[in-house]
Amino acid sequence: MPDSHATHPNVVPMIDVIMCLIIFYMLVARIGVNTGEDERIKIPFGALGKEIKSMDNTLLVNVKEANGLPEVTAMVDASSGKREPLVLEDAGSGRKLVEVLARLRFGKDNREGGTGDNKDNPDLKLVIRGDADMSFGILQKVLLAAAQAKVKALNFQTSTDQRSTQNTP
Repeated sequence: MPDSHATHPNVVPMIDVIMCLIIFYMLVARIGVNTGEDERIKIPFGALGKEIKSMDNTLLVNVKEANGLPEVTAMVDASSGKREPLVLEDAGSGRKLVEVLARLRFGKDNREGGTGDNKDNPDLKLVIRGDADMSFGILQKVLLAAAQAKVKALNFQTSTDQRSTQNTP
């Protein structure tokens, strides 16, 4: 009787190693995910904040005030890995925030109902990273755009470290 292992290599240990590598990469792949946070924004302190466990189906919007005008950025296309400037009002060039939110919420046709590419996304979440020194008028325009696009889940990012929002001399 011939030895079956003499002519054929045993691939079971190799498959075990490959499966372990696949599981490892699936677990750690989320660590380096870029959500589009703008590090220049000074996040306000919030004593009652809760950590958001999942950023799935979430658009993170950076909002700050520059010379009295709103500066809004978001990473709309995750494949590019870059933040895209958005405008709140018709200021010439740039995509309007309300149009981006409506597209993400309602699909390509920007209307309620539909299937396929036009399928509604009622679970769309918006996280606003507003600057601590920003006036409420700027934030109000972002909230209005979210309301016009019928985004129902809205969160504000806050810091648990009160010292991070204080100006240091």
